[in-house]
Amino acid sequence: MNRYWILSIGLVFAVGVSAAELEQVGRDVSDKAAKQVKQTERLQLLKAKQAAEQTQAREQDVLKRQSASPWQAQQQQKAHQQFDERKQREAQYLQEAKEAANKPQKMEKPQMKVIKRKTE
Repeated sequence: MNRYWILSIGLVFAVGVSAAELEQVGRDVSDKAAKQVKQTERLQLLKAKQAAEQTQAREQDVLKRQSASPWQAQQQQKAHQQFDERKQREAQYLQEAKEAANKPQKMEKPQMKVIKRKTE
């Protein structure tokens, strides 16, 4: 865009172009630049959309390849079952501990043992 302005100014001095003509040339140059900007933006947007579509396609391919085999599904099910069992045991232990903490504690009195001394 700067080149066009320099050329326009050069024409003014060389040919003696009027201000109105120079203004028209400036508008034409700015219109062309605006069109080029819009075209570039559309092209970049199109490329971004295509890249997003390609990314989604690659993600789907990876997910298809990673589909779990029956053995993997069985192992996952076993792991979930073990986790649930462990969680139940922990809940049971916690409940027992709470019950034990709420029970009144009976402390037995220590019994003194009588020691006989030998008398001489």
